Amino acid sequence: MPKIAKVPTEAELYQRYAARCSTAEYAPADILQKAMRAGLDREAAERVVDRLIDENFINEERYIRAFVHDKFAFNHWGKTKIEFALRQKRLSGPAIRNELENIDEQQYHDTLVDLLKSKNRQLAAATNFERFKKLLAFAVSRGFETSLAYRIIEQEIGLSEDE
Repeated sequence: MPKIAKVPTEAELYQRYAARCSTAEYAPADILQKAMRAGLDREAAERVVDRLIDENFINEERYIRAFVHDKFAFNHWGKTKIEFALRQKRLSGPAIRNELENIDEQQYHDTLVDLLKSKNRQLAAATNFERFKKLLAFAVSRGFETSLAYRIIEQEIGLSEDE
C-alpha cells in the first residue's frame, strides 16, 4: 500500500523556510513557489512569505545584491542577462538597476575581454566575418550589451565586421 504524503502545516513550513533563509538568500517568489509545491494554498503560502519578510529572513535588496555579485563574479553574466533573470523572479526594477550600476565598469569590461579572447581561441571559423559574428553572438548570449561587445571585438580582438 503506498504511503500518503503528509502535507506540512503553515507553521512547519515557516520553520523550514526560516532555517533555509538564515543560511542562504532566497527571492520571495522562490519561497512562495516552494511552499505551494509543498501543499499550501496560495493564501497560506503568501502568509509564510510575508512573515519571513517581516522578520527579515527574506530581503529583496539583499537577495538582489547577492545574485548580481554571484552571477557576474562566478558565472560571468552580463548586465542584461542578470536583469532578465531577476525580473523573472518578479523583483523590483529600481533595486535591480541600482545594484547593476554598482558593478565596476573596468572589471565588467575586462571580464568581457577575457571571455571573448578565450572564446576566440576555441572558435573554428572560415572567415574573419564569420568569427566576428560568432563572437558577437556569444557575448550577447552571455548578457553583455551589443555595443560594448562590438567595440571590444574590434579594438581588443582586432576583428571588424567588414572583413
